Order: sequence, then structure tokens, then C-alpha cells
Amino acid sequence: MIRTSYLSPEFKTEPYWTDGLEPFRPLNASPAGSSDVAVIGGGPAGLSAALTLAQSGRTVTVFEAGTIGDGAVARSAGSLSHVPKASLGDLTASYGREAALSIYREARAAREYVEGLIREHGIDCGLQSVTRFLAAHSEAAFARQKSSLASLRESWGKVELVPRDEQRRVIGSDAFFGGLQMANSATLQPALLQHGLARAATLAGAALLLGTRVDDVRGGPGAFEIVTRKARYRASDVILATAADTGFGPARFQSLARRIVAMEAYCVATEEVSSNLMKRVLPLQGPVSDTYKIINYIAPSHDNRRFILSGRAGRTDGGLAQKAERMFGYFAERFPDLRGVKVTHCWSGRFAISADWIPHMGVEDGVHYALGCCGTGIPMATWLGHRIALEILGRPSSGSAFDRPLPPMPFHAARNLLMPLVMRGYALRDSILR
Repeated sequence: MIRTSYLSPEFKTEPYWTDGLEPFRPLNASPAGSSDVAVIGGGPAGLSAALTLAQSGRTVTVFEAGTIGDGAVARSAGSLSHVPKASLGDLTASYGREAALSIYREARAAREYVEGLIREHGIDCGLQSVTRFLAAHSEAAFARQKSSLASLRESWGKVELVPRDEQRRVIGSDAFFGGLQMANSATLQPALLQHGLARAATLAGAALLLGTRVDDVRGGPGAFEIVTRKARYRASDVILATAADTGFGPARFQSLARRIVAMEAYCVATEEVSSNLMKRVLPLQGPVSDTYKIINYIAPSHDNRRFILSGRAGRTDGGLAQKAERMFGYFAERFPDLRGVKVTHCWSGRFAISADWIPHMGVEDGVHYALGCCGTGIPMATWLGHRIALEILGRPSSGSAFDRPLPPMPFHAARNLLMPLVMRGYALRDSILR
């Protein structure tokens, strides 16, 4: 039997989120030659840091090489979740149980902080507080979920184990083996969130320079010099918030760049569907992700009119049209009601992973940084930018579980050759160990 294409005749390879969105125009684009803090990168980490600093009376200049909305944020799936990519078991083995629980607790605090920030500044980005379901892809995966339930409740609060014979009440599929239902999660329109953060930061007084790449950073704390193509600026502190693009920056940051790896992630948006179909596929009316190492994710869009999917991170097989067919095909095989729905958009974006699969903040060579958010950039980068700002202001409320040295990335020089093999290795591990 030959399957017809899932692609719509209007199929596009640009993010659904920026379709028809007006460009952001900064309010403060003419900074003085010096500021208290220079922020390199206009993503959620940089904008969040700038907002916190400007609200506290510091002068801030944000240097963004592109525009607001052409980076990783607007190319994400719009998930605002507190599910770290590293499992509790892996983190316990690396750092001990208390550190692992602290990481999971702070991930939840990050999501809650972003939700509060959105409400405080009236950012209209379609924020929806929803329930998320982590669908076990095998019986063994469900057993691991069951064994970690007490620890998850200790760090996350309300988490419910849903056995396979009851999962139809949360998802329209029999293909999984039960899973975990989390009461606290959220989705949003990520491009509108980034626009809103940029607006809030500039209203607070931060200067935002778009299309301004930083070529070099010289000096040290109290006397940094920021070199761009057109001018030079002075700052007492510098924040590096360039995420997956860190490797394209000044030579000063190459040591950090070698400790992360940039990966491609892929997302899909479907055509508009009826509310009845949405409820049949996702009765919980929130996101569903599976338990593979490289997860597959499906959620309602911010307006509940389309399905948003992501998957195949790090895969190099085929172009965006082929990726869209495979990603949607994965879910169409498991959710029968999706058959007949067409895909209108598929796009890619880059995110950075660390060797231990958790985000990191710290200071190197006098420069503050937030890196390696591992696909959780909207909540974690926003949170870490805020935490770095508090450090600079001299009033951190408490130590962060993510303030730990960024570990070396093994075989970084061979990453382009090895990453596809690593992704295949994860897929093989999932299929063998299940």
C-alpha cells in the first residue's frame, strides 16, 4: 500500500510562529559609548538579564547579530516545561541524589519564573497552563517511570502515574505503555514571547542593537572593551548569551564553544483542525512527549487550532520535506485520528547541548555565561539570564544548581562526523534496552 504525502500544497519551510509577524523595532537603539553591562545575544537569556539589570537601574546594552525572532527561540516548538533532558538516574550517578533533586526543583522554578514574568509584563504570547504527558515507549520505560515516581513528586509536586489501560483518558493512542502525567506545564507562542521580552527590556531602559555582531571582547571586569564592525563600547561586566551560536563569536569564547555542541532540531505545524479532532488526539489538551532519548513531541498550538510537533533532533537524513513526512508519520502511526491531516510548515533551529545534558551558568575569564540549555532554552535560558543579573547586582537569593563548571565535550573536534553516529547510537539503545 502506497501512502500519500502528509504535506499540504501550501507547505513552507519557515517557522509557523513568524508567519506574518511584524519585525521588532527597538525603542532604545542608540546607546552611549559605555554601559554598566554589555549583553551579547538577544535571545531569552540576554533579554531576561537585560530586563532584570535595567529594572535595577543599571545601564545595559544588548548586542544582537541578527534580529529579534530569527534565532532559536522562534524556531522552537513553544514548550514551556520543566523536564530536564538528563534523567534523575543519570544526574544522581554524576552528581549525587541531592544535586539531582535540586536540578529538577530549580527546573520547575525556572518555568514558574517565566510564567510570572509573562504575566507581570503583560506579554501577549498565548501562554497556556496545561497538563503534560510523558508517554512510555516500552514496558521497561514505564517501569523506570514508576521507580522514579517518589523522587519526581519530591521535586516536582503533583505527578500521576497513568497505566496503559487508562492512558486513553489523556491521549488518543494505544501505542504507548502508560506514562507520567504532570499537572504543571505550559505552552506559548515563542516568537511573541521574544518580542515581549525585548519590549519589556527596552521599556526598562536597556539599549538593543540589532544587526550588530560582536567581533572581539578585550579587557576584564570593570574595564571591558566590546568591539563591533562600526564602533567600540565599554562595559564593567559582560554576559555571554549566544547559545548554539557561541562558536561563531570572538576567539575569547572558543574555550566555552568547545564545551558545547550545536544540534539541529526540527518542528512541524499542521493545517488548522477542528476542536473535536484536537480533543480526540489530545484529550488532556496539553503536550505529549515520549521517553526516547531524542524525544518526539506533539502539542496544541497556542490558539488550539493546529498541532505542533518536534523530533529527529540531530538527524541528517534528508531535507525538511522528508523530515516533516517522517515526524508526522511517527505520530500518525500512533494516533489514528491524525491520518488525513496535512503539514503546512516544517522548520529547523539550532540548540546547544552540554556533555552532562543540563544547562550551565558561570564565569570564565571574567565573563558571565549561560550555555547548554539542551533544548529547554525558553524556560532555562530566561531563568539563567535573570540569575546572572542577580549575581552582577550582588544579590543572588541562593546558589543555583546550574552554577557548576561546564564539563569538557569529548571528541569535540570530530563532532560533525560523530554526532550522526551518536544519534544512531541513542536510537539503537532505545530499541535494545527499551
